[in-house]
Amino acid sequence: MKKYLILSLLFSALTINSQNWQKIDSVFNVSGVGVKSFSAPVFADLNNDGNLDLLLGNIDDEADFFWNKSHSFPSSFYKDPDVLAYIYSDNSLPKNSDYPVFADLDGDGITDLVIGGYNGLLYYKNAGTISEPDFMEGDTIFNYVNTQIGTDAKPAFVDIDNDGDLDLFVGIGESLFGGPTAGITISFRNTGTIKKPVFTLDNSLSSGIADIGLNAYPTFADLDNDGDYDLLFGRDLQSLVYYKNTGTKENPTWTTSSALFSSVETKTYWKQPVFVDLDYDNDFDLVYGTADGILYVYRNVGTPSTPSFQYYADYFKITKLNGNGASVSLADFDNDGDQDLLSGIWTGKFIYFRNDGTKEIPKFNNVTSAFSNFSVGTYSTPVFVDIDFDNDFDIVSGAFNGQVFLYINNNGTFSQNTNMFSSIDVGYSSIPSFADLDNDGDLDLLVGAETGSSVKYFTNDGNNNFEENTTMFSGVDFPDYGRPVLADVDNDNDFDLVIGDGWGKVYFYRNDGNETSPVWVRNDNLFEGIESKQHTHPGFADLDGDTRKDMIIGEYDGNFTFYKNLFSPTSVEEKNTTTFPHDFYLSQNYPNPFNPSTTISFAIPSSSFDFAQDDIHVSLKVYDILGREVATLVNENNPSGVYNVQCIMNNASSGIYFYTLKAGSFSETKKMLLLR
Repeated sequence: MKKYLILSLLFSALTINSQNWQKIDSVFNVSGVGVKSFSAPVFADLNNDGNLDLLLGNIDDEADFFWNKSHSFPSSFYKDPDVLAYIYSDNSLPKNSDYPVFADLDGDGITDLVIGGYNGLLYYKNAGTISEPDFMEGDTIFNYVNTQIGTDAKPAFVDIDNDGDLDLFVGIGESLFGGPTAGITISFRNTGTIKKPVFTLDNSLSSGIADIGLNAYPTFADLDNDGDYDLLFGRDLQSLVYYKNTGTKENPTWTTSSALFSSVETKTYWKQPVFVDLDYDNDFDLVYGTADGILYVYRNVGTPSTPSFQYYADYFKITKLNGNGASVSLADFDNDGDQDLLSGIWTGKFIYFRNDGTKEIPKFNNVTSAFSNFSVGTYSTPVFVDIDFDNDFDIVSGAFNGQVFLYINNNGTFSQNTNMFSSIDVGYSSIPSFADLDNDGDLDLLVGAETGSSVKYFTNDGNNNFEENTTMFSGVDFPDYGRPVLADVDNDNDFDLVIGDGWGKVYFYRNDGNETSPVWVRNDNLFEGIESKQHTHPGFADLDGDTRKDMIIGEYDGNFTFYKNLFSPTSVEEKNTTTFPHDFYLSQNYPNPFNPSTTISFAIPSSSFDFAQDDIHVSLKVYDILGREVATLVNENNPSGVYNVQCIMNNASSGIYFYTLKAGSFSETKKMLLLR
C-alpha cells in the first residue's frame, strides 16, 4: 500500500540531526571514560556527592572531565564538556591540556584547578560552590614560577612543611624552547598564606631527589601512614621511581625504595601516576596514564600502613589499539552470529577484535589471530571480504605505499595472493572498500587515497579481473586523506557512500539511484554532530540486532567509537500474506531531513503465527509544531502487515513536523524535518 501527501506550510528550519545517531561510549569504554594519547588522570569530588570525579589530561587541544555516577568499585562515569567550557572557550587565551591537578589555592574550601603544559602553569579559580564547580581564569600567582620551570612542567601541590598551606613541586619535562634540565624536580615553598599563596624557590625541599631521566611526573601520598608525605614519580620511561620520606612532617628526607612498586608492569611507556582511594576502603590505590592513553589501576589490597598493589584490569577497561591508525571493518569472521572487528595500525599489521558478546550487545576483545603476523608495511587498512566466494572471509588491505594487498583464507589458513591487485596503486594511503555496485553478482572495488583526485574505482568482470571505471563516481568530491566506505546506511537495498576525512568530518552521499545505476546525492546533515578528531574511518553493520546499520568510527589515536543508528527504517517487506509482524512499530521517516519526499513505515501485528487478525482502524496524521493537524496520510481499517507510506511535500516550506500513528490502543509520535 502506498499513499501520497502534498503539503503547503510555512515554518522556520530547525535541525534535528542529533536524532540520527546515538553515541554509546560503553561499547568500547566499559566505564564510560574515553582516553587520548599521553593521558594524565586526577580525581576530586567536585559536586560533593561522595563520588570521585575524574579530569583527564592529554596532549590534544582540550582536557576531558567525567562525572562519577556511582559510589562503588568499579565506578561508571559520563563525560561533561560544560565543566571545562570556560577554559577552552576563548582561543585567544593561552591554555593547556597536559597536566591537570586539583588544589584549594585560595583557602575557601572549594577545589581549584591548575593545568601545566606548554604555557607554564595556568590557574583557574573555582568561582562556583562546593557542589557546582565553575572554573574561571585565576590571578597571576604563577608568574614567577613560570620563569623557572620551562614549558613542559608537571605540578604537584602538597603541604610538605606542615605549616597549613600548600607548597609546590614541579617535575621538569623536555621544553621545546629551552628550560631546566628535563627529569629534575624543582620545589617552591609557600611563603604566603593559605588564602594568598606566594611560591618561593626553595630546592631544599627537593634535596636528594635525583634526575630521573627525561620528564618527571611527581605525586604525593602518605603511603606508610606515618603522618608525612611520600613521593612517587612517573617518567618518560617504562618504570616508576619511589621516594620514601624518612625525615619528618616538617623537613622531608627523600630515600629511594624499589620494593613497593616492583609488581607494577614495565612495558607501557610514559607513566603519569596519581594516588586515590578508588574502592573507598580508606587506603590509597594507584592509577596512572600512559602514552597510548590507557589508564592502569592497581588496587591496594594491603593496609593503609603496609600497602600492596595488585593490578585490576577491568576498572577503566578500554578496547582500542595499542598504537595509532585505527580503521574499521566488520564481519562475522568466526561464524558465531555476531559482528567481529578488524583494524589496521601504523605498524602495518592487522588487529582482530573478536565479538564475545551477542548480536544485540557487542563486546569486543583483542585476540591473537591467524593473520596477526602479516604486515603491509605501514598504516594498514584491512577489510573482511569473501573475494573468492568460498564462504569464508579473506582480507584485502591498503597501505601507506598506495598499493592493495590480498590474503586468501583457505579453511582458516591465510596465504598472500600477489597477482589479483598487483596493478593497483593510488600513490599513498590506499583504503579499499567492496560492494556490488552494478548488481551483477560480483564485488567491485573502490580505493581511497591520500589525494582525493587519486581515488580509483574498479569494476569486477565476474572473474576477479578489475578494470578501472572513471564514471561511476562522477560528481563525488573525494576529500584528501579520505576514507571511503560503501554500505547500505539507510536500509533501502542499495549502497551509499560514506567518507571520513583526515580532520574529523564525515561526508555522506546517498544513493538515490537503484541497485544497478547509483546516483550520488550529497547530504552531510545525516552525520551532523558526529564527534571525531583525526583520520576518521567509519564502518557499518547491524550491531544491536534491529537490522539498522550501526556505525563504528576508528581514529588515528587508536580509539573506536560506537554510534547506534536511529534514523533508517528497519528492514521490512511490503505487506503481503506471508508477513506477520508480532508488534506495532512506527519507524523514523527516511530520509530525515528530507526534500521533498520521505517514507514512513509502520507495522500492524498479527494475532497468531498462522493467520492475520481482523482489520484494525489505523490513523497516520501529520501535525505542525503548534499541534495543528495539517494532513491525514492513513485513515482506514487495515489487516496485519508492514506498510510504507510516502509523503511528498513539493510546495511546503522548511520546518519541523510531527506524525502520529494510532492503531487500536497503540499510539506513537515521531518528529521529522523538511529542509530545503
